[in-house]
Amino acid sequence: MASNLAMHNYRQIVARNVRSARLALKLSQEAFAHECKVDRTYISGIERGLRNPSLDMIVKIALKLNLTPGMLFDTAASKAPVNQQDHKPPTAS
Repeated sequence: MASNLAMHNYRQIVARNVRSARLALKLSQEAFAHECKVDRTYISGIERGLRNPSLDMIVKIALKLNLTPGMLFDTAASKAPVNQQDHKPPTAS
């Protein structure tokens, strides 16, 4: 059985991979949440490692990000730096 520390680490790995993939697609949390049919705060919680998404949600998120579910658990990808330039705050209209 995995320790709580190991589970916490995998939450962080998934968090980083979801965020990196979302930013690579130039999707805001709001737009991505809408595509996944969940609230933006749920996506935010996943990306901060605070939420523990179900297997069904992992699959849904992966498919929306054009990934396989296993890719969200890839420890090598989670260490890659996130390009902050891909994430631009919305401008006032």
